[in-house]
Amino acid sequence: MQAPDTDPSAPSEPLQDSAAPAPESPTLASRGAASTPPPARRWAVALLSAVHAPVFAWAALSLPFRPWTLFAVVTAALALLHAATAVLTLLPHPLAPRAFRATSVVSLGYLAFLSFELLSSAVYVASLNRGLGTGIAAALLAVWAVVALLTLPFACWGVASTGGLRLLRRARRPSPALAALAALAVLAALSLLFRHRVAKADVVPVPGGAPSRTGAALREALPSFDALPAPPGKAPSLMTTAPAACAAPPEPGRPTLVVTHLARGPERAAVATRCLQPAPGEDAAAALRGALADALRGPLKIDVVSATQPLASPGPGLDGLSLRPGLDGLCLAERCLMPWQLIALDAFNTNAPLAGVPDFRFGVDLAVLRRALGEPEPPGGNGGIAPRDGLVRIETLSYAVDGEGALHLLSRLGEPTVPLTEATAQQAAAAAQRYILGAQRRDGMFRYIVDPFTGRASFDGFSIARQAGTTLALCELGGGAEGAPAPPELGKAVQRSFGLLAKLERKGGEGGAVGALFYPADSPGTIANLNPTALSLVALLSCRDLVRDARAHDALIGRLARTVLATQRDDGGFAPQLDLARVAPVLGPTQLYEGGQSVLALTLLEALAAREPSPELPPAAAVRAAVDRAMDYYANRYWDHFASDFVYMEENWHCLAARAALGHHRRDDYERFCLDYVAFKSRLVLDEDSGVTPDMVGGYGFGNVLPPHNTATAGFGEALAAAMAVKAARGEDLERDRGLMRRVLEFLVRQQWSPATCFACSRDVIIEGGFSESMASPRIRIDYVQHAWAALGHGGRALGLVPGQSAPAAGPL
Repeated sequence: MQAPDTDPSAPSEPLQDSAAPAPESPTLASRGAASTPPPARRWAVALLSAVHAPVFAWAALSLPFRPWTLFAVVTAALALLHAATAVLTLLPHPLAPRAFRATSVVSLGYLAFLSFELLSSAVYVASLNRGLGTGIAAALLAVWAVVALLTLPFACWGVASTGGLRLLRRARRPSPALAALAALAVLAALSLLFRHRVAKADVVPVPGGAPSRTGAALREALPSFDALPAPPGKAPSLMTTAPAACAAPPEPGRPTLVVTHLARGPERAAVATRCLQPAPGEDAAAALRGALADALRGPLKIDVVSATQPLASPGPGLDGLSLRPGLDGLCLAERCLMPWQLIALDAFNTNAPLAGVPDFRFGVDLAVLRRALGEPEPPGGNGGIAPRDGLVRIETLSYAVDGEGALHLLSRLGEPTVPLTEATAQQAAAAAQRYILGAQRRDGMFRYIVDPFTGRASFDGFSIARQAGTTLALCELGGGAEGAPAPPELGKAVQRSFGLLAKLERKGGEGGAVGALFYPADSPGTIANLNPTALSLVALLSCRDLVRDARAHDALIGRLARTVLATQRDDGGFAPQLDLARVAPVLGPTQLYEGGQSVLALTLLEALAAREPSPELPPAAAVRAAVDRAMDYYANRYWDHFASDFVYMEENWHCLAARAALGHHRRDDYERFCLDYVAFKSRLVLDEDSGVTPDMVGGYGFGNVLPPHNTATAGFGEALAAAMAVKAARGEDLERDRGLMRRVLEFLVRQQWSPATCFACSRDVIIEGGFSESMASPRIRIDYVQHAWAALGHGGRALGLVPGQSAPAAGPL
């Protein structure tokens, strides 16, 4: 805003109390000190500053993961100014107007500073990742909006009420302030162009002369696979976290290939890594053949460095995004870690940017990677060395030779060229089933978390619900073709899991009428969570016909069913817990999934109770009434608010419940709830127009920066398959859904561990057929595999690629 040509008059409502008369030619401070302010204005300024001060102080202390960053300093300064304004205004003090004005002007400068830094970061990240992606764009916009809300209204009010801004001289000539602003704008534009440039890596020569011809050149250079000596029977995988030692740092003009293979050791086969850097004019293929002269027959990993770039920071607090997950490797002088080794180290989930939230992790921790590259810990700390000093980001072309001698192009740790066909869909589903069957222990528990590179298993955080969900997948998809008897190993696996679940039951109520599952079984207390009980009930009902005696677990089914019914509220929703001692619901906020799981459990129970009435089960009429109340609540009141026009939470299980109810309990509004939810979720499935790398197409995510999670993608695939069944029953068009399903399943097929991608997998446990958390996070959890298999199975059935039917014959709507 512009001030008048003459000296501004005194603010009409100054901020501090004073009874002294104003002088003839007051300064800004004396004008403010000379008038009596309205108490409302003074209290409003003090209150706002008192609220802003701790917010900015918290941001300065907590948000940066390193002390004394530029962000921390300027944010702390703004917090101190707000605190001073609050104190001076409350006193009141003659300096209060100046403090108010200074805080307002600094707030405007702070907003400009953050705006430039966020935009600069966005330019860098977008240039590095070949497309910003809607997720990071939305995140940066959200951050900017919060900062603008905390600074802009306060600053405009403070500047306007303390004299305004004088940007023009009386003669209307540009003032030095305007000239400075113009110069800053030019500098900002040049800086953004520079940021775009520094994100671009310098190209390195590759075999074949171009990336598109590198695979063929390598194939010609590889020695005859059959001519290589066979390794001993217990040869290790190619897993190694030791950096490759090159003769010189990878750089433009110097071809660099890193080869990892099996070689003869003193006692048995060992992993060998060679860094090849042929001299200018020397044939890279000849160098590769020479390096493999002592190799044994078996897996072979080849990484061809295609570009290098001295590591630069994406922006304040964003060093964790300096490397693209799974695509970039890292060098420190002559020592280099390949992208697949960084995945094996789980390096893309080590950065903790918020000191107060240690579980919030994304991206790389450069200090940790410096140690992994062999740099010793400096005495007394880092000695002032910036984490990225001397580091070089490398881009690679990734290839693997499998146990049969075939060369595969890899992207991260997936195979980007695997098509979705009837054969590949069925192979992927069968491999997932083999993984799950191989992951079960004798006591029925499925191996919960596995590191695919070391084979180490962990049961930390074991979940009854995930145990039940995995059992459900076995029952729904493991039986083979329609009408064919279930394989014997399937029935044994289900029976063992049922035995485990039964041991975890704790009874309550009169005569033990209700039951719930607790883990560990001897854990104290009588408050039972709904989630494990409801999903275990789903598994027991779905698997009932696969055990020898179908009625063997009906008593358990009945007790769990009465527990779920007892948690239902008057409005049709469900309480998250039940007090077994009093058989009384414990009200509170519900967890994700448990509402849909409860509706699915009662829907399956309704069908069983109507088909086979039994005193062990609740009456069919009571169950039907409960299902109807629940469907009515979730369809009409659960998401009855403004946000439902824009966003839904994870409601996959409601679609599965709507599909299960097609044969006996259809409701138009509940089915529409499922279809609306899937319509929203479909917008987050990345396609060719999303600007992402090709290996991310079909994933459920937010762009290039954070790789899509396999479980979120698979969960959407499950919901989409159920929605397609509901749409088919309603006579609606499925053409768009089929295309979307193909895209999702193609993504999942590419993400599954296979013989080609398992060159470094542990030989101690089954890894092939499993699914990791994402393409940049290696750990395998049992529910990752369960959901991916469910999507491949039900989605494949919906597309006619996998035999079997997922939906019952639809009844009338």
